[in-house]
Amino acid sequence: MEKVPQRFFISNCIPGTDPLTAVTDDCHKTFSNLHPGTKYTVSVATVLNNGEQSEPVSTTVCTILPAPDQLTVDSVDTTSAAVSWIQPPGLDQTQHHYQISYRCSGTEPHITTTSSPSITLSDLKPATEYSVTVCAVLENGKQSQLVLTTLTTVLPAPDQLTVDSVDTTSAAVSWNQPPGLDQTQHQYQISYNCPGTEPHITTTSSHSITLSDLQGGTQYSVTVCTVLENGKQSELVSTTFTTILPAPDQLTVDSVDTTSAAVSWNQPPGLDQTQHHYQISYCCPGTEPHITTTSSHSITLSDLQPATQYCHCLHCAGKWKAK
Repeated sequence: MEKVPQRFFISNCIPGTDPLTAVTDDCHKTFSNLHPGTKYTVSVATVLNNGEQSEPVSTTVCTILPAPDQLTVDSVDTTSAAVSWIQPPGLDQTQHHYQISYRCSGTEPHITTTSSPSITLSDLKPATEYSVTVCAVLENGKQSQLVLTTLTTVLPAPDQLTVDSVDTTSAAVSWNQPPGLDQTQHQYQISYNCPGTEPHITTTSSHSITLSDLQGGTQYSVTVCTVLENGKQSELVSTTFTTILPAPDQLTVDSVDTTSAAVSWNQPPGLDQTQHHYQISYCCPGTEPHITTTSSHSITLSDLQPATQYCHCLHCAGKWKAK
């Protein structure tokens, strides 16, 4: 047929629809504006100049169903995650939906569908890595290739960190177990310190702890976080408290004269390493108090009125003891 003038009649159609036809002198033809993920029947016949036409030869072609584009993890929480994607090109006029599959290691996948280009995955396990796949699906069940991403849910922090009690050298703190960790091995790491010192760090599997060996009358900051066996830590929760400044002990009148009196007391416990002094106030009824200070454990009150009852108070940075 090399020397016989000829052309080719090409027919392209979806079964049950009107065909797209074309005539060409070439031995190839590109059809555009086809439907994605669709099966087409293509036939070609030879046509002479006199109109005589050969029997057609045919084949089938299936256009590709494009996969969703730019699968993105938009947000991750302790038990949920939001993912989204862009609609595949060429599906504006084609009925389709999306199939989403997600799973963590060692479990069966959860499969769900949506017509939206986004979804929120719920009922996830905290601090767990998930693989997520999304594909486009036509009404006839044909699926695109999968697009894949991974995400790791957040490890929840302890809840409601509370200072239950405070003493001169200790404090008790507690918290609630984070949600979603009933089946997950975990501990809590506690860090506490006062300004200018290195933090003390300890761990516990309990929901409470008593911090000891504290300095009296000192503000402490406390942080608690959840820790998994693999070392992964949650965000910190924090609080502050101030230990009680202990009052002087055993305030005693050692001697009394006509115009003076000697008083003494014991140093409060827990102040060996803490700079402090004592404030003494004394007065007789109907008069303004006299106030003085000392770093000693005793003092002699002078310029008193003879035969007069005095009330004297001893103050150590926040606590009074009267006699």
